[in-house]
Order: sequence, then C-alpha cells, then structure tokens
Amino acid sequence: MLGPNGSGKSTTIKLILGLLFPSSGRVLVFDKDASETSKNERIGYLPEESYLYKFLTAEETLDFYGRLFDMSGSARKQRVDELIKLVGLQGAKHRQLREYSKGMTRRVGLAQALINDPDLVLLDEPTTGLDPNQIVEMRRLIREIGKTKTVILSTHILSEVQVTCDRVLIIDKGSLVADGT
Repeated sequence: MLGPNGSGKSTTIKLILGLLFPSSGRVLVFDKDASETSKNERIGYLPEESYLYKFLTAEETLDFYGRLFDMSGSARKQRVDELIKLVGLQGAKHRQLREYSKGMTRRVGLAQALINDPDLVLLDEPTTGLDPNQIVEMRRLIREIGKTKTVILSTHILSEVQVTCDRVLIIDKGSLVADGT
C-alpha cells in the first residue's frame, strides 16, 4: 500500500487486524469478518513502532511471543533459532534489546511478527528510521519472506514499493486510487 502520510494505510492495517471497525462495509480476512479474533493466529504484524521489552534478549523476546501463541517448548526453541538466523542476529541474540540499534530492533520486531509462521504478514512502514544499509537488509528480508507468505507493506516511499513489491495499491484520503503491478 502506497500513499502519503495520513492517507489511510495504517488505518487499513488496523481494520484488517480488527483493531478498528469500518464505518461502512465489511472487512473480510481469510473469509472471516475482521472482528473475529481467531483469524489473527494466521497473521503476523510489525507496527511502525515496535513495542518490545528492552530488558529482554532477542531469544527471550521471541520465546515470550511464542508462548502467547501456545507453542510447545521444543517448537518455540526451533522457531526462535530459525528466526534469529533469518534476521541475522545470531551474534547478538543474548544481548538485551536496550543495547540494540534501531535496525537490530526492527529485525527483532520482524522476527516477532513471524513467530507464529503466519500466512499473512502486515508490515507498517518497516524501514522507518533505518540507515541506508539497514534499509537494504530489511528490503532483502521482506522479499525473502514474500517468497512463501503474503506480505502487505505500507509506505509513502515509492522506491520502497519499486524494489520490494510485485503489486501496488495506491491510497489517498482513505480511498483506493490505483491497483496494479
């Protein structure tokens, strides 16, 4: 989803998650009304600002979120190891998040969004605040995830869409103005 700030991109994501309710019409996700929370087990979400516990390590953070999805200990351990490797934080997995750079924190947030092996991944402005090298790495990760998952990315940066997406929805003032490849 591409559009200027305030166009409705984050609102659309919140509608999909069932955090907001439409003033008219319906939002369906996996053939269920978006207000049905059971569908959220199949969704991963990276908000524009991650809310992570800074005193936890990356491993502890991902283990915590795995517990929220009622994953067994062995499944959590395996998934945490896979995700830490995917986001390239093996060398820092035992450090507290308060010691992480913004880019490292975003990668932990991305791993957290993937802990439940979701079918749909919602990324709200995933490169905000990252330096150029971190942006390149985040885009690589998003493309990698997009090989096996449906990813909806919201941004106001055209180049972000050009290098990461295969389809674009352009939103302005809460309305869809274009849809295509």
